[in-house]
Amino acid sequence: MNNNYHFDITPHIVKQLGEQLVSDEVTALLELIKNAYDADANYVSIDINTKGQYTSEDLIFSNHKGYIAVEDDGFGMSEETIIKSWLLISYSKKREQKAKGIKTPKGRTPLGEKGLGRLSTQRLADICEILTNTNNQEGTHLAFNWKDFEKKDRLSEVRITSEEYSPKINNGTKLILTNLNHAEVWEGKNLERFKGAVSQIISPYKENRPFDVYLTVNNEIIDLEKINQDLRSFAISKFEFSFNERKIQIKGKTRLSKFIGNKKADFEDFLQSDNGKKFYSFLNDKKYNDIILSNHKNFFIELNNVFTIDEIPGLEIFNGEIANPGAFKGIIDEFSYDNWLTHDERINSIFNSLTNYRTFTQSQAGIKLFRNGFAIKPFGINGEDWLKLSDSQTKASSYYPLRPKNVIGYFAIDEGINRNLKDKTDREGLVSNPYSRNFFTMALFITRQINSYQERIRRVYNEYLKTYKTKNSGIKTTTQSFNHINSIVTDSTSVAGELKDIGPTVNKLANEQADVVNDVINNSLFASEENKENVKKAQKLLSKLQKIQAAFLKVEAIIKKTEKLNDVINILEPKIRTLEEQLDNFSELAGLGITAESISHEFLNIADNLNERALLYQQKLKDNRLTESDSYILLEYINETVNGLKIQLRHIDPALKYKREKKGEFSLSKYLSDEKEYYKKRFQSKGIDVIIDIKDDFSLKINKGKLTQIIDNILINSEYWLKEKKLKEKLFTPQIHITVEQPWLYISDNGFGIPKNIENQIFEPFVSTKPKEEGRGLGLFIVMQLLDAMNCTISLEPKRNEFDKRYIFAINLSNVMI
Repeated sequence: MNNNYHFDITPHIVKQLGEQLVSDEVTALLELIKNAYDADANYVSIDINTKGQYTSEDLIFSNHKGYIAVEDDGFGMSEETIIKSWLLISYSKKREQKAKGIKTPKGRTPLGEKGLGRLSTQRLADICEILTNTNNQEGTHLAFNWKDFEKKDRLSEVRITSEEYSPKINNGTKLILTNLNHAEVWEGKNLERFKGAVSQIISPYKENRPFDVYLTVNNEIIDLEKINQDLRSFAISKFEFSFNERKIQIKGKTRLSKFIGNKKADFEDFLQSDNGKKFYSFLNDKKYNDIILSNHKNFFIELNNVFTIDEIPGLEIFNGEIANPGAFKGIIDEFSYDNWLTHDERINSIFNSLTNYRTFTQSQAGIKLFRNGFAIKPFGINGEDWLKLSDSQTKASSYYPLRPKNVIGYFAIDEGINRNLKDKTDREGLVSNPYSRNFFTMALFITRQINSYQERIRRVYNEYLKTYKTKNSGIKTTTQSFNHINSIVTDSTSVAGELKDIGPTVNKLANEQADVVNDVINNSLFASEENKENVKKAQKLLSKLQKIQAAFLKVEAIIKKTEKLNDVINILEPKIRTLEEQLDNFSELAGLGITAESISHEFLNIADNLNERALLYQQKLKDNRLTESDSYILLEYINETVNGLKIQLRHIDPALKYKREKKGEFSLSKYLSDEKEYYKKRFQSKGIDVIIDIKDDFSLKINKGKLTQIIDNILINSEYWLKEKKLKEKLFTPQIHITVEQPWLYISDNGFGIPKNIENQIFEPFVSTKPKEEGRGLGLFIVMQLLDAMNCTISLEPKRNEFDKRYIFAINLSNVMI
């Protein structure tokens, strides 16, 4: 009896196993790169050539067409390692190392463990040649043909050729794969797809790639890192996150351009004009502790959030504690493809067009899961949406949340740290266990927190627009009004021409239908029920035609009236233009009048004080009590009074008619510095402090007199109410604050604020809570008119004081900035 029974295997099974485990060429290449990583290599170089021959080494199969050369400087293989590791199918020393937590000399946990990675070479080429050496010793050169696996009956019969070889480096391995199976994968349009696929499989992020990967295809160098850096520079939002086994930290940066969306005009008017400063102030009032102004010049705001593991809902308990997946980190970059990027010079320089940029970016889109720099399929690859980002696209606000085709990023895990997150046998996903499920729960938690932040800033931005945006029909000027009417006339004329053709047709059709109905009614066959029903339908149709006929007559009459609108415009336009000019002149003169009225009070006070002094010293002179010292004091007082009068006149001088038409160029800080002496003279005697704060200076081209009138009218208003409050609160210290912050000029005081009942009408004429003898309610209306003439605006800031009243006037001078 033969006791030498044993199992054997046909080579075809090995070939079949490789085909099932390695789904495509990119995956096959990835397995070879992982082997280089496990060998502690500093780099791996991949050279793919679809038509040439490999000549850097003497090959055993020298007659070939096309090759893939994979070279690394890892610790190489000895003859014993080759026999046990490479030639013994499914043997894996790495499996034992991982189980015991043993790392490589460079501290790497091996990525491979199944002993099947070597089978990936058959996916790429027919012939495989291995040149390897270790510890500066002579090397081993092996070669075999995968086609032999289909010809032999037993695996042991497959021929392997071997010889010694003299290495050029101390240690390392070269795999030379020749007679490529699918050369077309690396050529033409397929090459572009391959580049995208490689970028998805091998991390293009240097900080997440543990060693260098050099890739050349048909002599073209593919620089994954450079491509990624160029692309990332266009992100409108950037987020980075980390989990240290106890806490999740999420940081983010958002560009101002994130808010453009489909409201570019609003963005330009309410954000771009001051680089978002006013909006940030509005946002800051919401007291979001996790959102701050960015100190990075290219970004607007930043997010910083921390959550403990106990704050994350839905985590599974395993063996009495949370199944902790281990520390991980990652980034998410968000991109826009909107048409406002069409004229971006950098996009056109790098990608030639917005279309190319959009196509390339979307080919990279997705949030990958990288283990030690290598992607785990299918997460984020080819549109796989494992983080359910597409769910947010069903909402009306879908522009703001993360969207699958608008994000590029990764979650990075480590073979050693995250040892409970295991790959499936086919390398397509993670084995489902409490640790992997908790990892997915945390990943979803992170993206939802980011979306929550995006939704918050969207909501606040909409509130901001609602607060500041003027709600009107879109017609803001007289010119726009007349243009709109002219457009109506043009359209009406066009429609009138069409009606001339259609009208007779409708009349004819209605008359014909009436004749048909009458004929049917008068016909003796009408008696049948079926005919009665048809007649009813015909009568309904006739009724509708007659209504259309009547409507046409009305439309014709209306259109005839619109033809006279041009005559109306010709009469009204010059009159309205004249009224506008008169209103501008009125505003300027009224503003000057209010300033002059205020100064006249000062002149009276100065005259009264001077008269009192004169009477005092006149009496002293009569009584022979006037000393030389008294004379000097009187002369000094007269000089001071004259200087005060000059300051008052100098203040009002730019607003006089002969200077009102002149525009000057000056900075606001210089203007306010020149006016400081006037403010001191005017307000100090009343115990009012004027505090000027130059936060962000800017220059204007404007008539100085108009600017003086605008500011004076607001200050005069503040002065009145501060004096009122001082009468009621003796310990009160009145203050006026003037703040310059490009392109805004803010003026406020610490008085009572604007009464709530008039805060929405404060800029309308004759609106005031002052007694009639104290004010006419024209000051702020005049301010608005003066600013409107320069295409500038004034508004009340929504911020409220301690009395819950709005109190800050905000003047937008962006249209006169230089």
